[in-house]
Amino acid sequence: MNDCCSSSCSPDKVAASAAATQPSYAMRPGVTFPDWSVVSSPAVKDALLAMVGSGHVLNRWSGYDPATDRVRVTLLRLYAEHGRAPTPGALAERTATSETTIQPLLQELRRRDLVVLDGYRIVGAYPFTDRDTGHRVTLDGRSLNAMCAVDALGIGAMTGHDVAIASHCRNSGAPIRITTRDRGRGLADVAPVTAVVWLSVRFEGACAANSLCAATSFFCSDDHLAAWRREHQSHEPGFRLSIEEALEAGRAIFGPSLAGIDAIVDQGDNAAETRGERQSSGDTASQDMPVISRRLGANGRNNGSYDLAVIGAGSAGFSAAITAADQGAQVALIGSGTIGGTCVNIGCVPSKTLIRAAETLHNARAAARFAGITAKAELTDWRGTVRQKDALVSELRQAKYVDLLPAYNGISYREGPARLTDGGVEVNGTYIPAGKIIIVTGARPAAPAIPGIETVPYLTSSTALNLEEMPQSLLVIGGGYIGAELAQIFARAGVKVTLVCRSRLLPEAEPEIGAALAGYFEDEGVTVVSGIGYRAMRKTENGVSLTVAYGGQETTIGANQVLITTGRTPNIEGLGLTERGIAVSPKGGIVVDDRMRTTEAGIYAAGDVTGRDQFVYMAAYGAKLAARNALNGDSLRYDNSAMPAIVFTDPQVASVGLTEAAARAAGYAVRVSTIGLDQVPRALAARDTRGLIKLVADAGNGRLLGAHVLAPEGADSIQTATLAIKQGLTVDGLADTIFPYLTTVEGLKLAALSFDKDIAKLSCCAG
Repeated sequence: MNDCCSSSCSPDKVAASAAATQPSYAMRPGVTFPDWSVVSSPAVKDALLAMVGSGHVLNRWSGYDPATDRVRVTLLRLYAEHGRAPTPGALAERTATSETTIQPLLQELRRRDLVVLDGYRIVGAYPFTDRDTGHRVTLDGRSLNAMCAVDALGIGAMTGHDVAIASHCRNSGAPIRITTRDRGRGLADVAPVTAVVWLSVRFEGACAANSLCAATSFFCSDDHLAAWRREHQSHEPGFRLSIEEALEAGRAIFGPSLAGIDAIVDQGDNAAETRGERQSSGDTASQDMPVISRRLGANGRNNGSYDLAVIGAGSAGFSAAITAADQGAQVALIGSGTIGGTCVNIGCVPSKTLIRAAETLHNARAAARFAGITAKAELTDWRGTVRQKDALVSELRQAKYVDLLPAYNGISYREGPARLTDGGVEVNGTYIPAGKIIIVTGARPAAPAIPGIETVPYLTSSTALNLEEMPQSLLVIGGGYIGAELAQIFARAGVKVTLVCRSRLLPEAEPEIGAALAGYFEDEGVTVVSGIGYRAMRKTENGVSLTVAYGGQETTIGANQVLITTGRTPNIEGLGLTERGIAVSPKGGIVVDDRMRTTEAGIYAAGDVTGRDQFVYMAAYGAKLAARNALNGDSLRYDNSAMPAIVFTDPQVASVGLTEAAARAAGYAVRVSTIGLDQVPRALAARDTRGLIKLVADAGNGRLLGAHVLAPEGADSIQTATLAIKQGLTVDGLADTIFPYLTTVEGLKLAALSFDKDIAKLSCCAG
C-alpha cells in the first residue's frame, strides 16, 4: 500500500482489532486496517506486519473525519467505474456535497499521497497512478493505468471488479498473466502457474509511496526470484508471496476501505465517534504496541546518547541487547531485514524442521529392519510440509523476537540500514549517538568462482528451504554441513541427488566420520563425488550442467537444479568500516580479538560477521561477551576450546574439542580410541549400528582433548563430552563415570574404556 510514511509510529496510531490481536489502524467505528480476518497465510501476515507495524507507514486515517474518507472511497469508485479520474463536480454529486467542500478534502487527500492534482483538476488517484510500473491492468475488460501488483489484485477485492494483470518476469522478461473470477474474489488463471510476487518493504527516505510499488515484482518461479535477488537486490528485504497470497494481501489492504462506508450518515456524530475510538484504542496501543512500532528516541541519559548501539537484530543482536539491558544500559537495537536473522527465518529452525520431516519417510522405509513390521513411506504434499515449516518460523519469530522486546524497557528498536559515524550510527538519515557499538550483522550464502555460474539460477541454503515443488534431480555443490544436511533432505523426499566437493565430505570432521557418512549417503541413493575441481557451469535444456576435473579427466554432471552450499560471506556492505579504520580478514570477516574488540576503539563485533565459529549459539555467546566487555571493561575472553558442533544428518555428526590431526598439529602426543556403534547396546537394540565414536586424549596425562560421534542420536550425547573437556576430565575419569544403560551417550564411556580394555569382552554395564 503506497502511503506516505513517517520514521516512527506514535502510540495513538495503533488500534487493537476486535477480530485479532495484530496491530491495526482505526478507520471508522468498527473498521480497521488491515482486515486481519481474511489473512491465513503466514507470509501475508509477515508482510502486513512489516508494513503496518514497522513504524514506517503513516496512519493515513489520523485526523480524518468521515467526510474525507468518504470522498477518498468515492473517488476510487468513480475511477473504477469510468476508467479515469472523476471531476470535482462528479465527486460532489456522488457524495451529496458542494464543490467548495470537496476542494479542501482533496487537498487533504493530496497531502497523504492519495490523489494527484493539477491545480484544481484531478489527474490521478491512488492506487490508479500514471506511473508505469510494468503491470498493465484491466477491470472488467477495460484498461486502466499501470499500478502495483498487489494494489491491482486488491482492487478486485475492494470494488467488486474482475481483474486481469499483464506483466513480465523481472528476471527473464517472460510474459506473466493473472486473471481473477467471481468479481475479483479468487484466481481464475495464473500463467505460468509457478509465478510468484516479491513485495519489497524497503522504504526510501520518509515515504513508501514509490518504494513499495516500484519494487513489487512478478517472477516466473521461485528460481527466477532467487536469481534476480542474487544479482540485483540481495540487500533488499521483502516477502515472497504466491499469487493467491498476493490476492489475500489485497483483500486485507483494500477491503477495509469500503467496509461500512455507506453507514456513515451523520458526519459530525460519526467523526466524534471515530475520534473517540481512536483515543480509546490509542490508550491500549500505548501498552500493547508491537516492539517494531516503538519509537526510537533519546533515552534521557548521557545527554540523549545510548550506552550501546547494536547493529543487527538476529540471535546475536538480541543476545547483546538483552545482556546490556539486564545491566541497566540503554540500548539502540538496529535491524535491517526480517527481524530474528538467519537462524529462525532461513537457517536452523526451518532446516531442522524439514530434516525431521524427511526423516519420517526414511524411518518408514527402514521399518522392516524389525521382524514382522512394514510401513509405507509416501510424500503426498511437500507444499503442505513447507508451509507448516513457515508457520513454525513465523510463530517462533513472533514469540522469541517481536513479542520479546516489550519486556525490556532499556531497548529501543529501529529498522533500517546502519552506517558507523563519529560517536554513533546513522540509520535512514537519523543520527543515533551511542557510547559503544556492537556489529552483529551476520552472513549470507556465498557462491564459488565457477565460470558461467552467473548465468545459472541456482539455489542457496536460504531459497532451497522454500521450494514447494521438488525437482527430479539436484546437484549439490559443497560438502560442508549445510550441503550434507540439505542433500539428505532432498534425497529422502525422492529427489535424485548428486553431491560434489573439492576435498571430501565434511572436511572439518574426522576423516573416518566423513568417509562413513559418505557410505551411508550412497546407501540412500546420494551420489557423492569428492576430490574434484570446478571447471564450468551452464544452463541446459533440462536444467544445469557442471563440468569438473575428476580422476585426471573432465566430466560433466547434469541436474534439473543446482544448490550452492560452499560457504557464507559476512554482511559488511554499507557499514562504513573502511572509513572507521576497522580491519577485515581476506574472507571479508571483521577482525576481532579474544575480547570481541575490532581495530577501532569502542566498536565490537560478534557472530557470523566475524567469519569465526559460524554457529548461532557461538554468535549469541560472542555477542554476550561483547556487551559485557563494552559496558564493564574488556575483561572477558572468547573461549571456543569446548565448542560443540552438530551436523544434523542421519546419522548425526557431533564433535567437541580437537580432532586427532589438530591435536598433533598443536604439539600433543595423543592416544586415540575408536569404537563402532555395533559395540553400543543402544544401537544394537535399535537395530541401527550406523556410526562410530572416536576419542582423542593427551598421551601424557590422559586428559580428554576431543570427542567425535557419528550416531543416529549423536547430537544429544555430545554435551557430556563438552563438560568433560571443559572440566579437564581424563579418559579414566570419563570411564569411571556412571552412565545410564541403553543410551547412546553410554558409548562415550565404552570408548573411554576401550583405551585400555577390549570392550567386546565386557558384560552389560561392566567396567
